[in-house]
Order: sequence, then structure tokens, then C-alpha cells
Amino acid sequence: MKKKKLIQCAGLLLFSATAFSQQYNQENIDSLIQSKVQTQVARNSKFLISGYTNMTARFSKEQSSFSNIGFVPILLWKPHQNILVEAELETGLEGSETSIELGYADVSFFLNKYLTVRTGKFISPFGIFQDRLHPSWINKLPTFPVGIGEDELGVGPTSEVGIDFRGGIPLGSSKMNYSVFLSNGAQLITDQGIPSKQGTLSYGNADAISKKLTAGGRLGLLPFSNSSLELGVSFRSGNVGDKNSAYKNVGAKMYAFDLTYVKQLDFIKGVFDVKAQWNKVNVDKADYIDPDDPTGNTIYTFDNKRNSFFTQGAYRPSMAQSKFLKKTELVFRYAGFNPPDGAKDLAKIKQYTYGINYWVNWRTAVKLAYQNQKNDNAFLVQFAVGF
Repeated sequence: MKKKKLIQCAGLLLFSATAFSQQYNQENIDSLIQSKVQTQVARNSKFLISGYTNMTARFSKEQSSFSNIGFVPILLWKPHQNILVEAELETGLEGSETSIELGYADVSFFLNKYLTVRTGKFISPFGIFQDRLHPSWINKLPTFPVGIGEDELGVGPTSEVGIDFRGGIPLGSSKMNYSVFLSNGAQLITDQGIPSKQGTLSYGNADAISKKLTAGGRLGLLPFSNSSLELGVSFRSGNVGDKNSAYKNVGAKMYAFDLTYVKQLDFIKGVFDVKAQWNKVNVDKADYIDPDDPTGNTIYTFDNKRNSFFTQGAYRPSMAQSKFLKKTELVFRYAGFNPPDGAKDLAKIKQYTYGINYWVNWRTAVKLAYQNQKNDNAFLVQFAVGF
């Protein structure tokens, strides 16, 4: 009897031990699989925080102040070798309040070495300034050229919401790059409360304004084998009037031409850097409420064609013997804005900006500049850091 009980107890213990061992091994296997999966995901995924920050001091007869304080983080995530997710948050101090705006947020799919598909909100490939030069540590002067941006002087888009097909193609010893996109249309501003903005356009709208999408793109040609020169042409066309308003059939066509030349030249013992761009926007004629009539019964119209341009030259004595001179850079920019004939509260503007920069390292600069513009002359100091 005792022997039988001992055999039963031994069998029970063996069964319990076997069940425990199986459960333990399964938990270990599950844990190991999960760990391997997490390791594999981490191994194939890359994340980086980049961006820039800046602070500008402005001194003029009317007012001297510290302004344009900004911190712009750029989040880059590569979950796969052929996929890149990027987002830019534009944060800044306006008065005593902090502003936060989504600069762009898009996903790029690298299909092959000649084609990348990008979708989301992305910087408009219209010309070169917004797409390549606008970050403060890349822009060689503390200000933007007049005509760049989304205020009443802005000529051309800053961002798009849609899909973009871009890439590059070799042409023998030359090269070509291209970008073709479909996006939500720009929005025509008709508010009589801001006379100077009537007839201007707002870009990067998350909601479609028109029934049809807007099409555009840029083509760049680098004719020399050393890629020192690039010539570009941009185009954008689509309806801009609200589809639920009397402006639903109003369209806009935009053009831009740009030039880039960067080369180290022995005879000047340094790097010569030239950038130029010319933008034109042609909006169909439309009727606006005259802000000068308080009754709101007077209608006026104008030939809504405006253009802007800038030409910028920079010289850095990179071959100088002095370490200090090697880190200095002389910059000059001439920019202009030509408003439509008959537009309210807008005048022709010419802007001259003279600057000298000191590069602490390749992404940190101290900029001193004097900007001459009618009734708005100022001396500027900017600290800009890319990270």
C-alpha cells in the first residue's frame, strides 16, 4: 500500500515538473522571440533629432529689440532603408507668447536611385530659397529677401499638401534633377479687413479649397561635370477660389527661375557663392469689395500680377593663411518686390542687405548685417546654430 502511494506521488511530481518545465520553456521562448523582434526592429530603424535655433537683435531709429527667437526641431525616423519620415516644428517667441507651427510632415519612399515619392505636407519645390536656403544656419543673412514668405509681399508657395515625385538623372557629364507634384490648391484671400492682402494667396492648406488639385514642379540642370552651376525653372497652376463662393473659377499661374553657382576660385583664393531667384504670380482678375467704402457696396478690381526677385553673392577666403579670415564671409543681397497695378496699400520695394559672417564651425554662425529699405533701415545681429 505504501509502495503504491509512493509511486503515485512520484508520478504526480514528475507530471508537475514536466508541466512547469514546458510552461517555463514556452515563456522563455516567447520572451526570446519578443526580444529578437524588438532587437531586429531597433537594428533596422534609425531615429535622429536635428534642426536649428536662432536669435536676432535689430537696431533702428524707431526701435531696438531682441526678436526672431526660434527653436526648430526636425525629427527624422527611418523605419526601413527605403522609407524616411520627417517632421519640422517651428517654435518661436512672439511677444510674450510661444507659437508652434507644423513646418512640414511627410513620408518619403525611395523606389530607386532615380525616383523618390514623397507625401504629406512638404516644403514646396518652387525655386530654391524655401526648399534649400530658409533655415537660419543656412541662410547667409539674418532676414529673408523681400517677396519670400506668406505675408502680403509673398510671391510664390512655401509649402504643399499632397504628393511629390522627385529624383535625379545623369546626362553624360551633366546632371538633371526634377520634382513634379499634385497638391491642394492655394487659397485666394478676399478679406476687405486687410486691404493689402486682398488678392494674395495662402498655401499649404490641409483642406482642399478647389474641386481640382493643383499641379506644379521644378526642373534643374547642372551642365558642368563639377556641378558648380545649376539652372532651375519652376511652374505651378491651379484654381485658388473657394469652391463654395463666387470666386470658384479664379485660377493662378506661377513661374520661377533660379540660379546657383558655387566654386572655389584660385585667383580670389576663396569660395564664390551666387544665388538668384525670380518669382511671378498671375492671378485671374476678380472683383473685391473696396475697403475705402464703409457701406461695402463698391467693387473694384485690378490686374493681379506680382513678382519678386533676389540676387545674392558671397565670398569666403577659404585659402587664406589666417584662421580668422578663413572663417569669415562677406555677403551682399539685392531683392525687390513689384506689386500689381491698382492693388491697395502696396508699393514697389527695393532692398539692399550687406553682411559679414563669422563661422565658429560649419553649422554655427554669428552674422552682422545692415539692411537698407525705404523707411525701414536697420542693423542686425544674429546667432544661428544648426544641430
